[in-house]
Amino acid sequence: MKSSLWIGLAVAALLGLLGSVYVVREDQTAMVLNLGKVVRADIKPGLHFKVPLVESVRVFDRRFQVLDTAPARYFTAEQKDVSVDFFAIGYISNVGDYFRATGGDPRIANARLA
Repeated sequence: MKSSLWIGLAVAALLGLLGSVYVVREDQTAMVLNLGKVVRADIKPGLHFKVPLVESVRVFDRRFQVLDTAPARYFTAEQKDVSVDFFAIGYISNVGDYFRATGGDPRIANARLA
């Protein structure tokens, strides 16, 4: 009876430990939300801990992102028709501001850039 109690406690402790550890890769940055509120932002790469079930982690790509758009037609000052193909290159410099502005959705960020 005692051994099954110890095994149950050990399994519960192991699951709690696994729920409190997260890894941020070298090309990523992360932020911790406590019940939807930003608690910690711009977390560096490595192994980190959080409170299980209360805090959640959002991970973002920190590499340069390219937004390629369709070519557009414009008229010059001489009223000549030109086709302009343009793109935007950017990266997330402040994760907290990015999350507040877009909710963490890259489609909203791309729509704002377009």
